[in-house]
Amino acid sequence: MTTPLLSSNTAQTLGAAAASLTNDARFSFIRKFREERLTNLRPLGDFFDKNRLSFTTNFHAITQRWNYNLQYFSANYLLIVLALSIYAVITNWWLVFTVLFIFGGFYIISRLDGPITIAGNVLSPSTLYSSYGVISFVLLLFSGATGVIFWIIGAAALIILGHAAILEPGIEGDFSVDAQV
Repeated sequence: MTTPLLSSNTAQTLGAAAASLTNDARFSFIRKFREERLTNLRPLGDFFDKNRLSFTTNFHAITQRWNYNLQYFSANYLLIVLALSIYAVITNWWLVFTVLFIFGGFYIISRLDGPITIAGNVLSPSTLYSSYGVISFVLLLFSGATGVIFWIIGAAALIILGHAAILEPGIEGDFSVDAQV
């Protein structure tokens, strides 16, 4: 008999914490994202259906497949882009440090109670925000953020457009409103 990874108390505590995060007004974007975008998530059996894989050299057929598959699997493709983004950020330690530095600095500036005095100079929060924004931009350039952005775009385009080009539309595509017109 196998033992569960988490005890029932721990699982209930984690579930309650996750529920409180999604019910918190500050994190309402998570609930909105889940309700609007992830409701159209297609099952993996549909996404990796080997019976519908076929190669074609006809560009007209490829564009028809792109039109159908990019709409039908849009939530799945969004998760692919998110996964590639997380992978790209995690594997670049300078970028991880830069992102943490940016979020931490803006958080600290937002918690200040009015202007701050440094070496006899009084700096308002707006001056701190603008100077910190410039410093953050320079750090992003040095940490390779532009290369990461272009890598994400290229990898996502290759994976998504490649998948959409070789997967034939399902039977439900023949009965859609667009196909009948």
